[in-house]
Amino acid sequence: MPNLIPCFVINLEKDTQRRGAMQTRLAKLGITPTFFKAVDGRLMSPEALEGHVNRIRAQQEYGSLSAAEIGTSLSHIGIYQEMVEKNIPHAVILEDDVCLDANFATYLNTHGPDSLAAHFAPTQAAMVQLTHIARGKRFGARPLGQTKNKAVQASGGVWLASGYFITLAAAEKLAQHLYPVWTVADHWNRFEEKGLVSLWALQRNIVWEAQEAQESNLSPTRKPRVKPQKTLKTRLHRVFYELLTKPFFTQKLKRHT
Repeated sequence: MPNLIPCFVINLEKDTQRRGAMQTRLAKLGITPTFFKAVDGRLMSPEALEGHVNRIRAQQEYGSLSAAEIGTSLSHIGIYQEMVEKNIPHAVILEDDVCLDANFATYLNTHGPDSLAAHFAPTQAAMVQLTHIARGKRFGARPLGQTKNKAVQASGGVWLASGYFITLAAAEKLAQHLYPVWTVADHWNRFEEKGLVSLWALQRNIVWEAQEAQESNLSPTRKPRVKPQKTLKTRLHRVFYELLTKPFFTQKLKRHT
């Protein structure tokens, strides 16, 4: 395989079965991952945990955060910090419960028109969602060489942090502004609203949840998030989006089957 950008896999130390499964999946594609030891907030003392979170801001921005959610956020922030410390221009970050497209490694090339790195400069604060999102903007797509895939600007809700590409500039901003923890790791739309990152996705996703994702470490502890207050401005924005922006300026994105 040609030179590939770093591929980090977040894995709890106790989840050896998941680690083995991911190692096998990636090895078949010629990828040697860097396993990043996940932070398990559930094992931290209350005093230690609270030292990493801003509860007041969290209640304003998102809602109550569970120990597992705080740990997951710290894990992703830890990778951003490592990217900054080692001056890593681009990286792909995966959680340990995903499946990968057969041509996944092609997108990780450091050079060439198929590579995500060739289309997003390290100085551009960008995140490309590799899992499926519903819609992307119709115009301004970036064709990815011979892959017959495109990077498109995201439209609508963007969640999940189980598989994404990120630039150094985005890692720098997220590392600086997400700690102490005030929201979940995949609050992407909020990060974009704050000018920390521009959100992109693939016209056809190349990462999707594996069977073990049904046994998520987060799901049992998730709490309802605080929904933003609806104002006249937000209601008008929603109407404008549904009647004009959505039908004419966005497109449905393909789901990997």
